[in-house]
Amino acid sequence: MIFRLLFFRKAGCGVRSQKRFFINVCCLLFLIGFSVLASAETVNWQGPAGIIFKNVHYPDKQQTKTPESFSLFSAPAEATDTAPYPVPPLAGFSPLIVIATSDKYTLSDDTYEHVLQSSYVGNPLNPPLAENYIVGIYDSGAEVDLFAGSHAVTLGLTGSKLTGSSFPIGGVGGTIDATISEPVGIFAGSLGLIQSNGLLNSSGLVGHSNVEAIVSPAISCDSGESISGVVGTPFISFYTAVIRNDYIHKVFFDGQNLAGPDVEILDPEDPSIPDYSHKIAMSLSGLATTANYYPDEIFGFPTGLAFPTLLSIAGGSLPTGGKFVATIYVLEGTPGPTNIIQPMKVMVDTGAQSSIMTYGMAANLSLPLQGDFTVDICGVGGTEPNIPGYFVDYVKINALGGALEFSNAPFVVVDLPLQDASGNYLDGVLGMNFFWNRNIVFAPNLFGSGFLEVSDPVPYGNADFDFNGTVNLIDFSMLASAWAGQQTEPEYLPVCDLYLDGMIDMQDLEAFMAHWLE
Repeated sequence: MIFRLLFFRKAGCGVRSQKRFFINVCCLLFLIGFSVLASAETVNWQGPAGIIFKNVHYPDKQQTKTPESFSLFSAPAEATDTAPYPVPPLAGFSPLIVIATSDKYTLSDDTYEHVLQSSYVGNPLNPPLAENYIVGIYDSGAEVDLFAGSHAVTLGLTGSKLTGSSFPIGGVGGTIDATISEPVGIFAGSLGLIQSNGLLNSSGLVGHSNVEAIVSPAISCDSGESISGVVGTPFISFYTAVIRNDYIHKVFFDGQNLAGPDVEILDPEDPSIPDYSHKIAMSLSGLATTANYYPDEIFGFPTGLAFPTLLSIAGGSLPTGGKFVATIYVLEGTPGPTNIIQPMKVMVDTGAQSSIMTYGMAANLSLPLQGDFTVDICGVGGTEPNIPGYFVDYVKINALGGALEFSNAPFVVVDLPLQDASGNYLDGVLGMNFFWNRNIVFAPNLFGSGFLEVSDPVPYGNADFDFNGTVNLIDFSMLASAWAGQQTEPEYLPVCDLYLDGMIDMQDLEAFMAHWLE
């Protein structure tokens, strides 16, 4: 608070006085902030398939692909000798949403198909609705709606609302058995529905009913629960989501300060959906026209089968799941006849803050054995340390309206069992770190071409540069390290350029201080 008051007392001074004031503040705080940043290897980034990135480590060797001022979230935006295209940060945004449940289901014994709902219907499983909701993730990489531990209890997914049938979930670190719920209603909406008193305004919720979710034990790392809940492809395949990084919601929820872009979940025909300048083609892996669950018995006869609600080919058919798949192009080293750009088939995952490639793809690029960095990742079955990551020289994402090109793009190398409808393994995951400074429209299409629509770069509404939920000395250290940097200079960090004017200056500091300690 003293820091904020000092700033506004000095705000009326001339430019030279303002700069001297900033330098004086840096002298007092930068050493503290730098030591915090240097030791701040612990992160909490969402990855695909329930993965949490917990720690990032850089080897002692001199980095050759990034400037000395490189930080976890640096992203030089203009051409330099070493980075002719924008450099994505290691972690992008996480599309946080509010999630609620109801008792709405279809009474007919032979109806196993979900029903889309344009508003909240039914009665809350755990009343009152205004208090018993959770904050989860809008996750195109999840094939089920999933809720974990105490968060499932908050939503009322306990006791008679559980079938007793188990369903294995897992990935890195192993698998665990989760429980399938009875048919219920699941609804979601923007963080903006959380009112200043912490109560939920349910008027903006949309969703689907007559669906069976997955209820898992607490999915936790060394610091406690990490996954609250997600709505996955059975939900989001039938809606269009507008995710705005230029409009950040900040809420205090469940004892935590949370921040995330505005997420509007809309009917695909809604006229308010913006038309963005770049449209990346993505297709649903396999034909799907509905979302079904498979019951324990049919016509009174036990089947021995039970599935949560998954995408399926037609109403009443066996659920098969589904993924949204796109193709990007990657190149390592100098292009030439024997080193050509390679296609990389990826799952488009709004729930993953970072991007992943498989070991096979890394081998195809002839990447060295030692990564440019390593991460510790926490999965459903535990923590796996020292997973390698690389800065890939060049990435191109083709799009209507013009390709998006990137230099030194970070990928973590993990083999995930991701397959398309033909049974072919995918080469990785396209996470949201490639779109850290843009608005996006996630526009699936079950009957034709779907698109991930991407805007031109937008002004930042969020001063939480490291996405840890608090604007603190770590964020200030990043701003200080980039101070007075311009787009053509290596110290320039676009994540700190809150005004997108190509310079880190007093305007950015003023915008930053408005969020101090939020």
